[in-house]
Amino acid sequence: MTKDLRIHSIVEDSKKESYELNYGPHHPSTHGVLRLILTLVGEEITGCEPIIGYLHRGVEKIVEKKKFISIIPYVDRLDYLSSLIMEHSYAIAIEKLNNIEVPIRARFIRTILDELTRISSHLMSIGSMTYDLGCLSLFLYSLEEREKIMNIFDEITGARMHQAYYVPGGVLSDLDQNSIKLIETFIKEFDKYHKAVQKLALDNRIFRSRTKRIGTISKELAMTSGISGINLRASGIDYDIRNRQTYGVYDLLNFQSLVLQDGDSYARVYLRFLEIRQSAELVSRGLSNLPSGQYSAMEFNSNIRVPPESTVYSPVESPRGEFGIHLITDKDGLHPHRMHFKAPSFGIIQLIPKLVIGAKLADCTAILGSLDFLLGDCDR
Repeated sequence: MTKDLRIHSIVEDSKKESYELNYGPHHPSTHGVLRLILTLVGEEITGCEPIIGYLHRGVEKIVEKKKFISIIPYVDRLDYLSSLIMEHSYAIAIEKLNNIEVPIRARFIRTILDELTRISSHLMSIGSMTYDLGCLSLFLYSLEEREKIMNIFDEITGARMHQAYYVPGGVLSDLDQNSIKLIETFIKEFDKYHKAVQKLALDNRIFRSRTKRIGTISKELAMTSGISGINLRASGIDYDIRNRQTYGVYDLLNFQSLVLQDGDSYARVYLRFLEIRQSAELVSRGLSNLPSGQYSAMEFNSNIRVPPESTVYSPVESPRGEFGIHLITDKDGLHPHRMHFKAPSFGIIQLIPKLVIGAKLADCTAILGSLDFLLGDCDR
């Protein structure tokens, strides 16, 4: 009988051949048009090759023929969940080149809207990731809260997603009392969402079992892989552009970055939840201290010039990590000679094979969702 069992085991092992599976580029759990060529033995992932480029739009080349003011709508479409933060990076680049001093009120407005953008992005991240794992309710709650933020942006800028609202020197229009009231109401009623996340995800035993000790990024790996943002801070590394190379009014709002140590999928989701709460507090603090004054340092100018053959780098902290614009101006100072974007999602995608190899196929969904990459800034 022992001999028969041994022979049966050998026969079964010989049947475990590897096969390839195309995961994406249209699968919703790839969070964009990302293609993963997975090699599987049974349910275990033994190989992974990420394929990007399906969303390529050539923005870096297009902007070389555009005037500086005309580039703003292109920039805010890179990370389409964080348009205003993308615009902030670009506005800072032009302001550095021209030594423009942004009025304090404009800096407050930018910071308030940046943090509302961060909340909106994290809402989509947590909602879609929990939906990937089978929780539709929290996804719908996230969309409901995000819709309120879209309405606020529409009231302030005239657009819900691609606002083109930040301009060199400040913003296009001031915050009026109606807009301020909308923001205050949103922050006041936001606690119910915190409770929903806590109950349906963070304290849920199924969600915890699907994310705890899954896709762990060690501190050493985080330091050498080129990632940034929450994926870095969830692994115990305190690096945040908002206090390392401060911009806006984060220094005036006493901003302190949040750090966790576990580095797994659960820690990354939990840290986004904590940042949502922190961003809401920063928005509230910004409104309470909003000074009077000008909302722009100069009148809107469609023919902005910058010093010719100059170079600048302007980083900001996007919801996905460090987003930076490396700009080299042409010999006339009217167009970019070259503009390169440091995209946080590109670094994240390079890390995927190290996280999914050895995991089960079902874990791949949890890992991808927790990383919160977006192909808009990667396939630029």
